[in-house]
Amino acid sequence: MKAFHTERAMKQAILVAPEQFEIREVEKPSPKKGEALLKVKAVGICGSDIHAYHGKHPFMSCPIVLGHEAAGEVVELGEGVTNVAIGDRVLMRPQDICGECPMCKSGRYNICKSLKVIGCQETGASSDYFAVDAELLYKLPDNVAYDVGTVVEPLAVGVHAVKRPNGGVKGKNVVVIGAGTIGNVVAQSAKGLGANKVMITDVSDFKLDMAKKCGIDIAVNVAKEDIFKVIEENYGVDGVDVVFECSANDGALNQALEYARKGTTIVIVGVFGNKATVNLANVQDREYDVIGTLMYLHEDYVDALRLVGEGTVDLETLITHRFPLEKVADAYQCIKENKDVQKIILTV
Repeated sequence: MKAFHTERAMKQAILVAPEQFEIREVEKPSPKKGEALLKVKAVGICGSDIHAYHGKHPFMSCPIVLGHEAAGEVVELGEGVTNVAIGDRVLMRPQDICGECPMCKSGRYNICKSLKVIGCQETGASSDYFAVDAELLYKLPDNVAYDVGTVVEPLAVGVHAVKRPNGGVKGKNVVVIGAGTIGNVVAQSAKGLGANKVMITDVSDFKLDMAKKCGIDIAVNVAKEDIFKVIEENYGVDGVDVVFECSANDGALNQALEYARKGTTIVIVGVFGNKATVNLANVQDREYDVIGTLMYLHEDYVDALRLVGEGTVDLETLITHRFPLEKVADAYQCIKENKDVQKIILTV
């Protein structure tokens, strides 16, 4: 192992192979022009990280330093940085874009032709310190702790998804399929952005109970209740206006294509690992609008931070476990062995 002077050494967690982490001593980075150096305080574990851990993510490979949900303190600035200052508490928007492709030029840089995600296709923040483009940093509200701040990244995913239907969701009746972290924050975003009533579905009572604690109007265990009956009881004969599919489950999606009324917008949020078998006959016959959503834009981060700063959303409840960075292997083992897990945070 290469040795560094104590003041230039730091710990870094590397996924060297599926289900195999190593904690290595590496050189502490120095911020380049336009970058800020963070003393990392917390890193969230995401569903994509879990797929990579099992060696089953189509766009991530080992060895890799994970960590795209990160919050920390600015401790050093590179040349030309003016948007943040030393001592600022910040979180990161982990998008590396080209800025030149047609999608970037049209403002849809979340689907940049050469998009790379920090912590997925580039080195992530699972280390003591992390140097990052300062333009990707956002100041945390004073009332938001670092660990809760990491969950703003998935919340921004939810905010962006909720904005995808034409006209958003204000005043509309919403169903969210899947009560995992993304489903939960999509449901909370829909509430925060003005939906009339929000229903969330799952087969896990643990996750559904958590959704209720977070203020979601209706939580339905589809393994125990008749979703068609519940929708009619709560939304009447006109039914649901918008469906957000967050489970990446063919069966759940096809069920939605049965209970959604004609002309409904269905937003695909979940990442399907395999090709889905979908009832396209219903899509055509009922003139559904089926649209995708990916990541977020700057404006989504701004709205997400506003929602969490105002206390409109509850991210603290989502955090079920915390592990120190050195125990990253234990954190993933906990996820592997425990069904009652929602959000795990690595503290640094």
